[in-house]
Amino acid sequence: MWDPNSNMFTALQSHTQFIHGLVQNANSTFQFAFTVVYGLHTIAHRHDLWATLNELEEQMTMPWLLMGDFNAIRDMDDRANGTVVQENEIKDFREFMEDCRMTELPTVGRCYTWTNSHVHSRIDRVIVNAQWIMVMPPMEVQVMDPHFSDHSPLCIEMEVREDSRKKPFKFYNCLPDHPDFGQMNLKKVKVALKGLNRKESVGTTIKVKQMREQLANIQAQMRSTASTIDMFEAEKSIRQKLEKWSMIEESISKHKSRVQWLKLGDSNTAFFFASMKGRASQNQIKILIVDDGSLIKTAAGIEQEIVCFYKRLLGNSASRLPAIDPNVMKQGPVLTRNQQLQLISPFTSDDVFKALQGIDDSKAPSADGFNACFYKKA
Repeated sequence: MWDPNSNMFTALQSHTQFIHGLVQNANSTFQFAFTVVYGLHTIAHRHDLWATLNELEEQMTMPWLLMGDFNAIRDMDDRANGTVVQENEIKDFREFMEDCRMTELPTVGRCYTWTNSHVHSRIDRVIVNAQWIMVMPPMEVQVMDPHFSDHSPLCIEMEVREDSRKKPFKFYNCLPDHPDFGQMNLKKVKVALKGLNRKESVGTTIKVKQMREQLANIQAQMRSTASTIDMFEAEKSIRQKLEKWSMIEESISKHKSRVQWLKLGDSNTAFFFASMKGRASQNQIKILIVDDGSLIKTAAGIEQEIVCFYKRLLGNSASRLPAIDPNVMKQGPVLTRNQQLQLISPFTSDDVFKALQGIDDSKAPSADGFNACFYKKA
């Protein structure tokens, strides 16, 4: 359902296979590009669709959402009970997705979007560009029941529900570099670190942006040869601050993204942020479809349904549990006396230190939010 009082659509381009325009939210200045697609039925006729969409992407400078019946499949398993999928059927769609760096939004509900009661195909999709992934919150596409149609409607909820749950504490690896880190009382370390987190990690992107603007302004003033020593000192100070906050921003983004194979210092903040958004999308459950086909969308309802599901799965508590028979165990391979003594021997401080040094800085030994970096630096 489209509510014109909430979102206004302005058509910019009409094509035989799509309508393209801008969506403006009535309550804000935010807008995004929106393209409704209805692809023609043959591969040859769809060549013009992909070519024109490629031209649109080259001019795109904002979040872009494409949605509709592409009449094309993208993967080998997008058709069931029909003819075997051929490479030429998926080639053009895949090339468009790769060339334009598009991403398909995850779906919930039915696996296929079209059927003639025998063949099932996935030809209706929602795809977005990189700007959409960066700007918009994680979203899921609901594949609804077709009712009287042979297509299943696709639904996206644009309204974002605020998560009011308390955020767990996280220790960021950039905090040990702060001069106040070594002066903390270990008995109250979590309270102190929460305050340091709020001071150092909140608004880092804004601080980096401000530092870049200040550096650009002072360098613009220094284009002439009449620059003073004070201006050179000011430029040096701003550059040092920019390097500091850029490293902090990248370190926090890397920590949240859980990406381990990239090193800091290569300006990978955008990639870390995109990975973080991807993890957030995977770790969220926004919609549950229960056995009777109804949808649960509230956080409390989803929590209750998951608890009830596992209660049914695990069953009732047992009054008697089978025990291990030591006589049977002795019939198999057993440890020698020396091996048994090694297992129960007390560990030394060096053993603890070596074990700690072998843990990656981003790994957390427990659920309290303190990772191995904290224990190494504390």
